[in-house]
Amino acid sequence: MPELTEEVLQSFSDQVADICEGMALEPDQMLDAIGSTFIGAVLSFEKSEYRVEVSGVATATVETIFE
Repeated sequence: MPELTEEVLQSFSDQVADICEGMALEPDQMLDAIGSTFIGAVLSFEKSEYRVEVSGVATATVETIFE
């Protein structure tokens, strides 16, 4: 699988920001929507756990709580 470039990731992020702004979401609502989408994506790909990391910045992990 090819690695995502910074340019592709930035374009994706910009599009998500545009959607959030278009919906007039507050910051906490944006985080809830993005988090819910992340969890939904992990589940739809039938993974029980997934971790994403921005090296030297932060990590985010989804762990399912049901079997």
